Amino acid sequence: MDDGLLLVTDSVQSLSPSTVVLGLTVGGGTLVLGFLLGVWLQARQPDRDPEVDLSAFVEPPAADADPAGEVATARARQQAAVAPSAVEWESRRAQVGDEWTTTLYIADWADYPNDGYLSELFTLTDVRFHVTAHIRPRDQERALDQLQAAADDLKVDADLESSVRSTYLQDRASEAAAMYRAVEAGARVFSQALLVTVRAADRETLEQDVRRVKRTLREQPAELAPKTAICAQDRALRGAAPIGGTPLDRTTTCVSGAVGALLASPHRPTLLEPDGVELGVHRHTDTPVVVDPFARENGYATFTVGDPGSGKSFSAKQRFIRSVVHHEDRIGVILEPLNDWVGVADAVGAQRITVGGTLGINPLEITPMPEPVRQQLGADASPFTEKKERVLSFLVNFFAHRGITLGDRRTTLEVAVETAYRNAGITEDLSTHDRPSPTLRDVIDVLEDLVAEPTEYTLRTEAEAAKLQADATWLIDQLRPFAPDGQFANLGRASEIDFQETDLIYLDLAQQEGRVGGRTTLVMQLLISLVYERAKQTDKEVVFVIDEARYVLRDAENLAFLETIFRHHRHHDLSIQLVTQTVDEFFERPEAEMILDQCAIKQFHRLDGMDDEWADEFGLNHAQKQFVQEAVPGNEELGYAEALVGVDGEWRGIEVRALDSEAAVIDGNS
Repeated sequence: MDDGLLLVTDSVQSLSPSTVVLGLTVGGGTLVLGFLLGVWLQARQPDRDPEVDLSAFVEPPAADADPAGEVATARARQQAAVAPSAVEWESRRAQVGDEWTTTLYIADWADYPNDGYLSELFTLTDVRFHVTAHIRPRDQERALDQLQAAADDLKVDADLESSVRSTYLQDRASEAAAMYRAVEAGARVFSQALLVTVRAADRETLEQDVRRVKRTLREQPAELAPKTAICAQDRALRGAAPIGGTPLDRTTTCVSGAVGALLASPHRPTLLEPDGVELGVHRHTDTPVVVDPFARENGYATFTVGDPGSGKSFSAKQRFIRSVVHHEDRIGVILEPLNDWVGVADAVGAQRITVGGTLGINPLEITPMPEPVRQQLGADASPFTEKKERVLSFLVNFFAHRGITLGDRRTTLEVAVETAYRNAGITEDLSTHDRPSPTLRDVIDVLEDLVAEPTEYTLRTEAEAAKLQADATWLIDQLRPFAPDGQFANLGRASEIDFQETDLIYLDLAQQEGRVGGRTTLVMQLLISLVYERAKQTDKEVVFVIDEARYVLRDAENLAFLETIFRHHRHHDLSIQLVTQTVDEFFERPEAEMILDQCAIKQFHRLDGMDDEWADEFGLNHAQKQFVQEAVPGNEELGYAEALVGVDGEWRGIEVRALDSEAAVIDGNS
């Protein structure tokens, strides 16, 4: 059913009550409310209606016209529009036209319903259903008499009962007396019935969806007892129609507070977490979707993808601003290669660090870990081993970009890196990690020693010496770019980037004309490693945005390095937010899939390439896949962009809207 408000009234006769039916589409379903209005309408008609001859304005029918046939055709069109061609009834379901339906009724209600108790039902975006509530005011005086009689009967039964059941009867009598007092104080009394019709294209899907709807209704906050209308699907389906009446007599008595609790259901926030960030508003209910990435149990990382112009970058910038501006205890870091975040960085007062060809960045940099963080590590955790793995990953990536394969020379390189750390006094002992870190030039010095005295590095036999000497000679030649006069001289000395000065950092890669090559991906990898080291040093939460993430994900040599960081990012309160245009690179290798699995929050803007294969990979059903394909891109006229957000596996369609001040900053107008 299309979004919107449906108001249907029956024919209104003078001096007669009118029934008004209100239908509101919410989430995956529709809420239909029927009210009997106790309002008498006085017909006002003039004493005499003037007669007007309209024949001059009516075109006479053609000679060959067939009025009866035209009427029949119009009637057939109307019938096809409002009713199925045929219905096949079964005991628990019905085939209505081309779809299958099952209608449920509520057999038992909570004594004190929670406000918006159907809110969880309306968040089921992948189930087709509609809810019909029949709410009819009851005569107040008669209701008072019935409540008083019920309370008196329960009190008498409780006084006469001598078993343990007496306590139960006393409680029920007290509840009945409390309801009587509420009604006597002015609370209105209603009769209420609730029907839920679930729809699906086939029987198997229908059975699965019915089980999900029943489970949702039984659990908090609803706590209802849904039942299938067995052998009464015809009456139940008629009762679920907007003006179908109540042929299935499954009503209960409630007061106005219970009606208010029901009406609050579509307006409850779909997701509202303390200390969270508003990602947008639910596209059906206009309620906020507020998510705290640091409240997730399976990882703090997020993943945002969408076609160019879909609104993904706008959304990522808005999320970053809201994450750091309103949380003074958070560190915010931006890394992107296309110089597209300057306005945001300036607006939040981030320190801009231009990473050009002269700024020193040490791939071997290791930082100490605070004591509270140490205590959270597992017994088998080894930050030193992780750091050495990242160093080797960087060097393998460096060789790969030059079209060189290390092969079995990797072992010799590992020996050189290990020895460089040992010479600097850095070991597995965490207390040694505050000492000055070695550099790649120190590694070259070790290789030089290995050439001169290879026997000092042999493990078992002297035959190893010749190979070690040959490997070291080759590696010295290949690592020449890190020498003082080499192409990557700045990567061969101590780091000159100080992350301690500020909690807001913009790492500007200063690319020309937006070109991103092998050098840039190497530097991006190093900067990610440095941010990870910064996260290890602080007890603050770190929000780290990596825009154009595909540049660091497309290289197989980067994945081992990134996998290590994603595997341990939760230990250091690090929320990595990946923003990219494509998803292909995440499914080309197992390491990339693991990185994606660590992203507890996934946000899809319009993505034309979202086909059945990718939908299956992400666990999207057909409706969700279609929503991503057809999502409204960033549109100034409409004032929003649509996106599908998955939080812990639950998907919601949202509209990303921004305040005028946010839009001005993001669009670069201020």
